[in-house]
Order: sequence, then C-alpha cells, then structure tokens
Amino acid sequence: MVRRSLALLLACASVVVGAAVVNGAAPAPVAVDRAVAAQRSAVREQLPRRATIIGDSAMAGVRWNGALGGFRGFVADDRLESCRRLVDNSCRGREGRRPLTALAEIMLLPRPAGTEVLIIATGYNDVDVKFPVHSRQVLDAAVAKGYQTIVWITYRENVTYQLPASTEREVSSYRGMNAELRGLDASGAYPQLQLWDLNDYTKFVSDSWFYSDGVHQVRRGSWGIADWISRKMAHISAGPCPMPWGRSYGQEQPCPDPNVVRPTRGYPDIDALYDF
Repeated sequence: MVRRSLALLLACASVVVGAAVVNGAAPAPVAVDRAVAAQRSAVREQLPRRATIIGDSAMAGVRWNGALGGFRGFVADDRLESCRRLVDNSCRGREGRRPLTALAEIMLLPRPAGTEVLIIATGYNDVDVKFPVHSRQVLDAAVAKGYQTIVWITYRENVTYQLPASTEREVSSYRGMNAELRGLDASGAYPQLQLWDLNDYTKFVSDSWFYSDGVHQVRRGSWGIADWISRKMAHISAGPCPMPWGRSYGQEQPCPDPNVVRPTRGYPDIDALYDF
C-alpha cells in the first residue's frame, strides 16, 4: 500500500513536470525535488506511526499472554524480554536467554523517521540508587539516535516484586524512580521526553490485571495495557481511538487521553472489546 501510494504521487509529479516541458516551461530541478519531497512527506504523514517498545517481563506479558493484537492503530516493534535491565548486564530470563540492556538495544536500532516513537517500558530489575545516572544514559542514547518522541512508562509503586537474585538488593523504590522521571520531565533537559503514567492508570485494577507481585500481568491485564498504549499512541497522534471505550461510545477522533477520561468513565470493557 505504501509503495503504491508513493508510486501514484511520483507519477502525478512526473505528469506535471512533463506537461510543463511540453508547454515550454521546463521546471527547475530544485523545484521538482522539493515537490517530490513534499509529496513523499504527505504520504508518510498518512501512514500509521511506528513505535519501538523496549520492555522487561512486566511488559512481556503482552507477548506471553497472546495480547500483541491489542497493539492497534500503529506499527509496533515489540522488544519485550524477561529480565532486561537499563544499563547493567541483564539477568537470565524465564525463556533462558539474557536480553540486551535497554541502552544496548537503543544503540543497535536503525535511525528513526521523524514520527517514530521510542517507548521505554523496562526498569523493574534495576536498583533505584543507580536510576538517576542510568535513566539519563538511556535518554542520551535515544536522543543521539534521533528520536523526537521518547516515552517512558512509569512504574507501579505499591508492589511486592522482589529483584532477581543477581541484584545487590531485594527490592527497589519504584516511587523514587518515578519521582526521578518527573524531575527529569520538569527540568526541560529532555524536550523529547513524555511520561505515560501507568501507575496512575492502573491503580484501581489490582489483581484483575496483575499477579500478586503487582508487576506481572494476567491475561486481562496484558490486553488492558496493550489497549492503553494504543489509545496513548492515538492521542499523541490526534488520530481516532483504535477501539471504542465501551458500547455507549462511538468513534472518537481525536482520541482522548485514557488517563484523563478514566476517572469519569472507568476502565474500558476489555473482556467485551477483545472477545475473551
């Protein structure tokens, strides 16, 4: 579809140029180049945005629970791996492999197009005392790579999750890590940064979306979080919601921020929306 659209626009540009030549007014090469570039840009703006999601086991439930189909309305490059860390060597995950750190993953990514989004959804296996340094290292790498929109998903705070045995501590302060992220956001040091507040959005779902550790997702939670990410992507793109909020809601465009409307609407009916 993309290639056909580009081909059609370029063919139109060729017709215009050819007509000008026939009429004795050959266009300047620079003007033609600009016209073609503008047409290509228009096609890109009509395409779904692409988002690379770098996650640990807290987000990998979306893959494990078969909920990748909940990523809708955008092109998802899901890199969801158990035991991933931000900068320190990752631990060995439940699937028997040691994933790349978030920093290494970013450094190996191709340079993004201007509208592409990077979503950081990892950090539960990191210690909070290192987070001020490590979060900046990850952000610096993302900025250097060329991302203009960098999303960091906040951590759930009231949890009982214990860090992997290879970590120097048993627990981490996710409240402190969220505070650090909010300070970074408020500082203006990273204008590319957006915080998506999963901690706030999920504070009333408890065991209906998560296991007892408060971090890992049950099946409904995986679909609910994939749905939330899709709505956030639609919101920042001013596009239509990928799914209705419920039976009483029609097509909404632009899609409202799910964190803003959740207090009055409640949560989307995940079971009914996704047929399970």
